[in-house]
Amino acid sequence: MMFAVDSLSRLSSIRSPLQRQAATCSLAVLVSLLGACAVTQPTAPPTPSVVSGVSVESVTPRLGGDTEVLSAISATERAQLQLIATNMVSTLVQIPSMRSGTITLQINDPKTAYGNAIVRALEDAGFGLQRVSADQGQNYVSYSKRLSETEAGFVTDYELSAGKITLQREYSLQGDRIYPSSLMNIDGEVSIADIELADAIFAEQGGANDSFISGVQLSGEPDPNLAVRTVDVRTYDEVPLDRRTPQNEVFENARQRFFEIQANKEAPNLDRYNKHRRTVLIFDDSTTQIMGDANKLAVRLLVREFGDNDLLLIKACLDADGKNTAALNRAIRVEQELLGYGVPQQSTFIAPCSRASYRHASDDSPEPVELIHYRPSAS
Repeated sequence: MMFAVDSLSRLSSIRSPLQRQAATCSLAVLVSLLGACAVTQPTAPPTPSVVSGVSVESVTPRLGGDTEVLSAISATERAQLQLIATNMVSTLVQIPSMRSGTITLQINDPKTAYGNAIVRALEDAGFGLQRVSADQGQNYVSYSKRLSETEAGFVTDYELSAGKITLQREYSLQGDRIYPSSLMNIDGEVSIADIELADAIFAEQGGANDSFISGVQLSGEPDPNLAVRTVDVRTYDEVPLDRRTPQNEVFENARQRFFEIQANKEAPNLDRYNKHRRTVLIFDDSTTQIMGDANKLAVRLLVREFGDNDLLLIKACLDADGKNTAALNRAIRVEQELLGYGVPQQSTFIAPCSRASYRHASDDSPEPVELIHYRPSAS
């Protein structure tokens, strides 16, 4: 700038018109260059927008699916459908007649976004799936989604049916978040007392003083002992998307709960049975639940001799204080293996943990798992 002022003072001292004109042009060029330098500043790169939701791949069935219908909706909508499918299927796996890993469901190729999310959830939950061309099969899967206008606003009714079991629940939107707006209705199952809904996944979205209803009921049957609670959701409940409970963990917790409940069931009176065979399974350490080839072979040989009226008692726990979660988990793993070979769930029992005075409290060595095969006595 001082250079420009000095140039002006020199210009005023020039008397020749031609010299003054040339100097004026030079000064104009200099000023224009200085102005260009003043306005040309480096611009910061644009801040990338944060996308909230899940990818198309997260809700696409592994054995085929319709990625076009999933791509047509937003990542936020896909996340909402994944929550609903997780909520539905994690309830289904707790129903005794719908044990994942021991049952095959018949499905059609999904043609809707909700259908794709349901089929992917069934895959991840461990169900065997058989694709059919129509509504064929004893455990045929159907699903539907209906929008309703109610006194509380717009709600969407979602339904999932597998064989004789039907689940139905309403959900409503609060901004980008989705919450249940009704109880989980179950039709076709006698007992629902032991079902625990995976509703905590909705609270992980956070909320602005939002709330939703949580509970299970049999369709068309009023229950005076119905357990219903209201879940309040606040902004501080929000969990970052990458840290929310994964879908497969929700399913694993639901399966584990089912088997823990079965482990507490009362064993039948064994006075009318005789011991037919005893098989011992050895695990590598106190924490593993991996069966191993030798244990799997022993289970297969035992199942070959199992009759319709036989019983199998699983003894896995001997401990100083009478409690051993790792041993219970191994017993549950063995029961899952038996059910996978077609042994009826009502024919297997996990014996309660027995106290063993010879075991020190610090002894964490793996106990063998005993399988005791009983057959009805002839008398």
